[in-house]
Amino acid sequence: MLTGDLIRARIRGKDIEPSLIDIAKPANREAASTLFDLLSGAVDARHTRGHIQATIDDILAERRDWKIWRGMAKLLFDRSEFEVQSPLPPIELRKIVFERAREMGPLALEAGPFDRTVAADVLAAVAAEQDLTIEQVRLGLYADLKQAQRIVSCKVDSADWLAHRYNVSLVQALLLRASEVTVSLHAPTAHRMRQLFRYVKFHQLIHTAQRDGPILTLRLDGPTSLFSQSTRYGMQLANFFPGLLLQECEWSLEATVLWTKRRLRKRLTLNHEAGLKSHYLDRGAYRTREQEWFAERFAKQDTKWKLSEGKTPINLGGRAVIFPDFTFSKGKKRAHMEIIGFWRRDSLEKRLKLIEKFGKGNLILAVSRKLKGSKEALESYEGQVIDFAEIISPKKVLAAVETVAI
Repeated sequence: MLTGDLIRARIRGKDIEPSLIDIAKPANREAASTLFDLLSGAVDARHTRGHIQATIDDILAERRDWKIWRGMAKLLFDRSEFEVQSPLPPIELRKIVFERAREMGPLALEAGPFDRTVAADVLAAVAAEQDLTIEQVRLGLYADLKQAQRIVSCKVDSADWLAHRYNVSLVQALLLRASEVTVSLHAPTAHRMRQLFRYVKFHQLIHTAQRDGPILTLRLDGPTSLFSQSTRYGMQLANFFPGLLLQECEWSLEATVLWTKRRLRKRLTLNHEAGLKSHYLDRGAYRTREQEWFAERFAKQDTKWKLSEGKTPINLGGRAVIFPDFTFSKGKKRAHMEIIGFWRRDSLEKRLKLIEKFGKGNLILAVSRKLKGSKEALESYEGQVIDFAEIISPKKVLAAVETVAI
């Protein structure tokens, strides 16, 4: 993801616009193609991180559009894997070399001032002892330094993929500074709507949803609205955005971005016509680890209740929509459970009031104690609210299900 110094954006009064690149423009295609080819060649040659960075620095020495190039290079590095390549662990190799140098020290002093020939003698001696070449010893000595690590892969499909990824990253970098985000979708299909909520749940975002005719409005808290964990939460929000781009219906996004150190409130607006393309594979819905862990442990319970993924949205009087994570069924009886990741007490209380007033009474909320987004601790709430740290207790849930199922 792009860092703050690589963001390109235009300020127009109260609005902020990401400076998206024209994918078809020759200069932008040149940047993407050159950098993609550079990293692909580096993988084949097993170049070091330092060598790749120096090559990029040489290319950008006199370029005016260096921010675009630097941004694309950052994305390539993010998708690359580097490893330490040394015949022995570098720490162990250094210890051997330094010990040998100490042993050869007196002889070296008798011969005259220490020079490169003595260093070469030390490397040669270690190479002979370890059945290595002198070059292997020399390169392995500090192979664990970041700049000396060698590239082994770069998971970027093409230059075109990189260019599209750059535009999406510009938006993501701005969302890292958001205090609130509102997404509106026009007549989303049930499949895509369920997929979108799965992305919201997967990234544990504080949210409310409302359906008004064909329009689904999703409101998300931004990282700057939380008292803690804002960096992690900001990454979660930014990583949610490519999931939105998989929607096939018309959509729009509006966010309040706190810009510069002065935290000036700027409005970011985007819609489906921006030409943004998601780099996420369209695999449908993802499960969070909490969902996976609960499903695994529930399967081991001796119970007649059947567990399935929630597929039916629960409409709370037209004021909110909830997609439960799981549905429990036994005969004609049904109960649902929603897992709450990041939360604030005020948003949780509003949800509970809506559930109490408009819900059917068979919804259970499982609330994380660790992911609170406000100073207030999780209190005891009336109704079926189960708190958890890492793992949701199937026994507690089953007890609640027996009580609320209808």
